[in-house]
Amino acid sequence: MYQRSVIAAVVFALAACALGADTPDVSLSVPKPFATEVTVKHYHTGQDLLHDPTFHLITVAPLTEYQGWFGPRTADQAHIHGWKVDVFARYSPKVAAACAAAKDGCEADLNIEPEFFGVDERSYMFARFEHKHFRWGDAVSFFSQFSQDSGVYVPHNGHLTYEVWGVTRDHKYTIVASVAVRQPKLADWGPDVRDARSIAALKRDRDYKRVERCSAEEFEPSLTAFDRMLGTLVIR
Repeated sequence: MYQRSVIAAVVFALAACALGADTPDVSLSVPKPFATEVTVKHYHTGQDLLHDPTFHLITVAPLTEYQGWFGPRTADQAHIHGWKVDVFARYSPKVAAACAAAKDGCEADLNIEPEFFGVDERSYMFARFEHKHFRWGDAVSFFSQFSQDSGVYVPHNGHLTYEVWGVTRDHKYTIVASVAVRQPKLADWGPDVRDARSIAALKRDRDYKRVERCSAEEFEPSLTAFDRMLGTLVIR
């Protein structure tokens, strides 16, 4: 019985190696608060991530993806904190340019769907834009929000997402990481969330200014804690 188990484990390991043979070989140290239902998946160029009959996400480059949740996985949209760390085996000049010289999120204009999946879906908000440095390379971070209608909604719990984009020092890989966050003074998604109606009005809104200026520790999860986890990323 033990011998059969060992053989099965070896076969599984060989199959996993074969599946990810041309995908990034990545390790990430995931601390306990972020460790709910963590999975690691490998995708080849041209592979569909969704297997959905009506909507497709087909990666333009080999991809290794870590995915999990911070805290318990809940059905309450305003309290769910899903996160992802995507490592693409492609150097993105657009991301590199943003890391080198972009002054704000609108100038950087980073959206994962058009950049890596050929789908024209974009965020309307890029707040709290910052340049950052990790052991693996340079990066930028910002808050984004996406809407399925024409609304320009102020920052709120339920759609507010913290994103980190970077390129490795060897110019071989692009990293895109994200986590759904909440801030206790923001409204939860629903009828009470205001529509600013324009980007100019959005930037003047009190809640936009709140997420721009408040401490990184006021968010759940902490932005610092997410950056710290991302700093453990190793690509071999």
